Amino acid sequence: MRRDTAHLGEKPIIGLFFGIALPIAVGMMVHGLYNVVDAIFVTRALGADAMGGISIVFPIQMFVFALATLVGSGMASIVARHLGAKNTEGAQATIDMAMRLAIGFAIILTMGIYINMQEILAYMGVSETLMPYAVDYLLPITLLGIPITMINQVPGDALRAEGKAMFMMAIMTLSAVLNIILDAVFIFVLETGVEGVAYATVISQVVAMAIGFWFFISGKTQLKIRPFAYETDNKVLNEIILLGIPILIAHAGVSIFIAFTNFSLAQLPNIDNDLYISAYGLIGRLVMFAILPLIAMTIAFQTLAGFNYGAKLYGRVRAIIKVGLIAALSYGILMSAIMTLAPYPIISMFTQQEALIHTAAGIAMWVFMAFPLANAHGLASAFFQAIGKAREALFLSSLRIYFLLLPGLLILPTFYGLKGLWLAFPIADGIAFVIVMVLLFRERRRLAMLEQAQQAQ
Repeated sequence: MRRDTAHLGEKPIIGLFFGIALPIAVGMMVHGLYNVVDAIFVTRALGADAMGGISIVFPIQMFVFALATLVGSGMASIVARHLGAKNTEGAQATIDMAMRLAIGFAIILTMGIYINMQEILAYMGVSETLMPYAVDYLLPITLLGIPITMINQVPGDALRAEGKAMFMMAIMTLSAVLNIILDAVFIFVLETGVEGVAYATVISQVVAMAIGFWFFISGKTQLKIRPFAYETDNKVLNEIILLGIPILIAHAGVSIFIAFTNFSLAQLPNIDNDLYISAYGLIGRLVMFAILPLIAMTIAFQTLAGFNYGAKLYGRVRAIIKVGLIAALSYGILMSAIMTLAPYPIISMFTQQEALIHTAAGIAMWVFMAFPLANAHGLASAFFQAIGKAREALFLSSLRIYFLLLPGLLILPTFYGLKGLWLAFPIADGIAFVIVMVLLFRERRRLAMLEQAQQAQ
């Protein structure tokens, strides 16, 4: 095993965990800052309707990202375990198969969304007021952004499987800074409206992809990206998809419940529907920004768990579970406290419209109420994916959104109206947390038994 990955099975867990998570978190926070700045630029320069038009397209972007992470995350789980088992050739072949999947998905998605764009937006309940903004934003994202997003996921997740946190931070930081600069240019200088916001995103994604491939081409990584260098291996392709499905379901679920919430808000009587959609869009941006450090923790957690499980270092895997859960819950409590106790100063950065600020603050209380519990649920689902248990990962990735949140969003508003819509969020988070902890601690006991069996040999 080369020394650039051997440290994943040797160094102290806490140092490794935060050594991987912190640089990725910094890069993601800088990258996530783009979403915040983007919302500020759009809301203040183009108005709340423009923000609503962009926000209502977000579920489509989330679905594309979900398919990209299916490929990348499924690949990374296999690659990390191959590296732990010193099987470099198997890791290389897995990356090759993942690139083929990414290209295939990119072609299908781009054509499918482009041909059916108007029908998709109409089905999502986009109003006549928001439709022009949604179309102007979605068209460049579809034709240019989707292929780049799909292909770029492969080098990104290959880097994290090797534990190359600093490389990932560099890519995300440079891309985000460029995105913010281009946003300002397109909105304030060129005055291209929401279409310019989309082009700023696409250009920054191109730069990120170029940097990611450069790291592999220049020999700065243990693995290489060599598309079509290996014979097609259907077993590997199936394993990538099987392990990636839980991530697809989780991200697609986010897309579905956001779209469902927007649709419900558009249909509820006796409220300013467009105002609530715009307010929920702002809170959605803040939620996405808040979960970025959690995603960084999950990447570090999954990389270390997969590598050490592949190396049969079961005691270290148990320690990784403990460190990851404590870190995720602690961070979640901090963010929940900020967004439920003092949301107004943060929301006021986006807009000076009193009605929008007040409405968004009310939504923030419900959405962030059980945020720490949702953090733990996401980490546990990633663990089962990391050790190759696709069935458990599939169940946990489906649990919160499909079995709990969506039924709650459907049933509770019938009895409690708008309040019932928001009440579904903390209820789903609480129930999912209890179930997740039962499964996770059962797995820790199994790992303890495997460790004892090793020591007895």
